[in-house]
Amino acid sequence: MARPIYGQGFFHVSREAIFYTIVFDYADEEMEYQRLLSGPPEALRAEEERLRSEMQSLMDSERVIINGERVRPRVIAARAEVRGEPRRSTATFLVEMPWRPRTGVNVYEDFYEPDVAEYDYVVYWLMPPCASIRSYEMPGRVRIEGRLLEVRVRAGTRVEGYESIAFELPEGCLTAT
Repeated sequence: MARPIYGQGFFHVSREAIFYTIVFDYADEEMEYQRLLSGPPEALRAEEERLRSEMQSLMDSERVIINGERVRPRVIAARAEVRGEPRRSTATFLVEMPWRPRTGVNVYEDFYEPDVAEYDYVVYWLMPPCASIRSYEMPGRVRIEGRLLEVRVRAGTRVEGYESIAFELPEGCLTAT
């Protein structure tokens, strides 16, 4: 059985939605995904649908609030891959979350079950060029560079079950050009 060893999340804020990609790397000593990728395409599709469905279930268990409104992230696709060597497998999830941006401060909040991180992970939030990050509440070490917020969490970190990020959008920031 593969065990998780690292995670990455990439959030991109746009006018229509917040798009994000989640990538989990696994130590796959049995080379399960290598065999899966070499096997019948139906088996790969079934595994990717299983992954998508499980991630959707996990997201459905969270409560995401943006600007006071409940939003529901939707897992568009999941991909099973091998990264560089047969014993390193990866599950990649493509997610979109609709939202209604507003001029001024926008607040994203995520409520979920508290836990202890099993592995190291990093999350990046990339805001539009016109936006500015005002505040955050995240586990781990946070670094802000302009419109980029980076969160690094080490294995063993207590994750309290709440995250938030507040960012400002000036008038006309997300209007169509």
